[in-house]
Amino acid sequence: MKQAFLEVVFLKCPKCGNVIIEPSWFSDLEQDIQCADCGESFSAKQNELDRKVIKFVLGEDGKAGSISFE
Repeated sequence: MKQAFLEVVFLKCPKCGNVIIEPSWFSDLEQDIQCADCGESFSAKQNELDRKVIKFVLGEDGKAGSISFE
């Protein structure tokens, strides 16, 4: 059984409160991000709510068979 992992970060727009999920490297590299709802640009690092690792279990064909949080 093969597995693949993706760490994501939950960000909150400081202007409108919209929650955005992005790959964690946005926050790690201190990238700015633009809110899709209000258009505000803000620091991902300074507006991080939470992080989660998503685990993908891959079938023999390489396609995701199940997904879970780690």
